[in-house]
Amino acid sequence: MNRFLIAIVLSLVAMVQARAQYDLYVEVSQAGTLEEEVTQILEDAKYDISSMKVFGPINGKDMMFIRDLCGVKGFSEPTEGKLKVLDLENADIVDSSEPYMNLHGRDLYSQLGRFGTCFLYNCKTLEHVMLPAYLEGIDSLAFANCKNLQNLDIPNTVESIGYGACVGCDNIVSIKVPDGVVEIGVGAFQQMARLKELTLGDGIEEIDNSLIMYDDSLQVINLGRKFKTFNPVVFYTAKALNELFVEADNPYYSSQDGILYTAEKDTLVTFPPALDMEEFTMYPDLRNVAPYAFSNARFLQKVTCSLNLEGIDSLAFFGCTALKEVNLNDLLKHIGFGAFGMPVGEESALEQLFIPASVSDIEGGAFILNTSLQSIQVDEENPYYVADERGTLFSKDLKRLCFVPTMAEEVRLPETMEEVGAYAFAGATGMASISIPDHVKAIGDGAFAYAAGLNELFLGEGVEKVGDLVVDECIALENLYLFAPDIREENLQPYSFLDTSGAVMEQCMLHVLPGTAMNYLSKKGFYSEEFDAFFFKDIVEMDHPEGVADVKVDHDTQVKVFDAAGRRLENPTRGLNIITSPGHKTLKRFVR
Repeated sequence: MNRFLIAIVLSLVAMVQARAQYDLYVEVSQAGTLEEEVTQILEDAKYDISSMKVFGPINGKDMMFIRDLCGVKGFSEPTEGKLKVLDLENADIVDSSEPYMNLHGRDLYSQLGRFGTCFLYNCKTLEHVMLPAYLEGIDSLAFANCKNLQNLDIPNTVESIGYGACVGCDNIVSIKVPDGVVEIGVGAFQQMARLKELTLGDGIEEIDNSLIMYDDSLQVINLGRKFKTFNPVVFYTAKALNELFVEADNPYYSSQDGILYTAEKDTLVTFPPALDMEEFTMYPDLRNVAPYAFSNARFLQKVTCSLNLEGIDSLAFFGCTALKEVNLNDLLKHIGFGAFGMPVGEESALEQLFIPASVSDIEGGAFILNTSLQSIQVDEENPYYVADERGTLFSKDLKRLCFVPTMAEEVRLPETMEEVGAYAFAGATGMASISIPDHVKAIGDGAFAYAAGLNELFLGEGVEKVGDLVVDECIALENLYLFAPDIREENLQPYSFLDTSGAVMEQCMLHVLPGTAMNYLSKKGFYSEEFDAFFFKDIVEMDHPEGVADVKVDHDTQVKVFDAAGRRLENPTRGLNIITSPGHKTLKRFVR
């Protein structure tokens, strides 16, 4: 009997203590009556509530009232509410025919077991929320922009989390997604300024590439047993990330020293950007470096490849500003796009790179915008590539130009050359004028992209094929001379001469052969039906053009001039590789 009485007393004490934690303890017997219950207790003092615990069913009408207590009405209209702590652990969300919010013309209604879309959106007074114990799902933007929310304990019953659910929750430090969750929406945890650790439960198999975007404090990510699919860019954006951990029995991935590998450790998947390691030697059995694998690794200075490494995929070392030395192995075959590239305006410490004899495939743009890389050397036994003394990279047969160091002031193009490879001149800053000889037939994607100092571009009469975005971000380009009689539409891309910055359209004149202007005004690659726009400021026809091969000096000052074979025609005194064609003094404007 005494034990029974003691149990009752302890239960009552616990209840009193629980009630003492909150300004208001409300029991709701019927959904939609929360405001009435609060008014009966506090009369007109609802805006004085800083903490509240709710028992019983709640619906859309109650959710609208809760938002009022949290300092917001409708979507963003402020109120005097001051609620900081909301305990709904013993509440049940039920269906309602009355909306709790109108979002851009769409009424939002409460649904059984769902923490509704935008339920607590913009509730900036909230610091702590305890969710219903039997919650099934957290919908889109449910907690978005709750700037002061400090914790979020997700019940094990939850199966889905909607897009942007916690976007902008700047004070949450840690989130643990329980094993029952099998779906996480786009950007669910992005823009969380103080989030340091994210744990994904065993139910998560894939995540989208914006899940943690702009989470600049995120240091640790724990991945569950079923995790298998993601876009590698998802970790590229986490600048503070220094550890990736995977459950030991995950059949797809493994982790070692905070680095993510495939389960067999034959591919390095992610080297966290903030991992404090200056030198790294790959596992002997490593055969591939995945896309973005080392991207943004800001402390990494030296990398020694494994003897069995065969491929370095796209953007693998992109943005590695501290990287000084990369020792490539003698079995390496492939170097992908942007593998040793840099973002616009950032510099790398990598000044030179030696390409071994085994490399057979270097994708266009492999070194894109790497302004520090001024010397590429190629093993003389390599049957696929060769580099000249200036560090300019060509195919072994000298038919394709592959890479020009961005600071180069001149380039000698061989008579055998037929193609300007993809991104070959990308980021070039040392040349105000570039002349592509008449014997060149093809211009690759982005061939001159981001050449910020390029003012004049001459494309010879042999050009038959042009890739996409060849002059993108050429913000100083004012004249483009096209000597080709015609370029067939099937050999053009939809945006061959589009510049996404808009500078070319605003300032650059397209110069074409006499009688051909009409051919280009609506031609794919020069004009977009989608935007109803011509990609140049205007078009003019040249009088008596003789082609790039016959280019001669037509300036008051001596400048560097080269013939079609890349031979210097006269010694320079000042200026940069600026050339004009004899017919350029007189231009005939074609009025559209």
